[in-house]
Amino acid sequence: MNRVWFNGAILDGPLALDAGDRGLLLGDGIFETVLVLNRTPLWGNMHLARMESSARELGLGFQRAEIDDAISAILDGIDESHHVLRITLTRGSAARGLGANGGSPTLLLSLDPFDPALMFQKATLVTSAVRRNPHSVASRLKTTSYIDNIAAAREASARGADDALMLNIDGNAACSTIANLFVLKDGRLITPARDQAILTGVMRQVLIAAAAHIGIVTEERAVKPAELLAADAVCLTNSLRFIRPVTALDQQPLSAFDLSNLMAALSDAARLQCGRDPRASDEQVASLAK
Repeated sequence: MNRVWFNGAILDGPLALDAGDRGLLLGDGIFETVLVLNRTPLWGNMHLARMESSARELGLGFQRAEIDDAISAILDGIDESHHVLRITLTRGSAARGLGANGGSPTLLLSLDPFDPALMFQKATLVTSAVRRNPHSVASRLKTTSYIDNIAAAREASARGADDALMLNIDGNAACSTIANLFVLKDGRLITPARDQAILTGVMRQVLIAAAAHIGIVTEERAVKPAELLAADAVCLTNSLRFIRPVTALDQQPLSAFDLSNLMAALSDAARLQCGRDPRASDEQVASLAK
């Protein structure tokens, strides 16, 4: 089922955007992409906590009650299959000038079918020439300014890979264009720390918690690209694909250590979410809102 909710109502026809909207003209906005299962936005409260924190930092008007109502409206009456919910908030229309304040923010929600066959698929990576800057707001907030990721993704596609490994300006591994990065070595999970120019993903936090639940410790630190080649396994996480085992980096095969225990732990966590009110613990929410 495809649906669009825009500034207060479900749309029956085309979307009419304001020609002065800063989200359209300047990428002045934020967004969240949420997997919906059994009419449940998985870890929805964590997504909205991150969005609210980003909105506060960027000075965007964020009305949680309005967004909750919009989510309820767009999910009303849908079937129990898989969907993707995207929530986009921009500064709205404003006078010219980068520092101008907008008037009323623009809120746009879209709902589209999602093919569950995309979950847990293997991926190949190539190292992109595009670097991530840990001092950049765009590297740690989920903004609509995604041009670096787009450039890296197009580079990867042209080189025959599924995604790109993005390094930071210090040459350490940061992430892929759409996912957080994990390395499994000697029974421990290792993932780039927050100061490595990463976006702190919701699924990243969920995997760290799920891994701890089955006795796997996660270490957050700087990760050298060479560590991927020497790892027992490398994987990517995001809210739609869950875990993607990485089979090759720059055409060099990577170890194919079995990740089924982590996949099962994430699946169990998702089933728990579908069976109750999808609210994360206070500790999880706080970890995303730092």
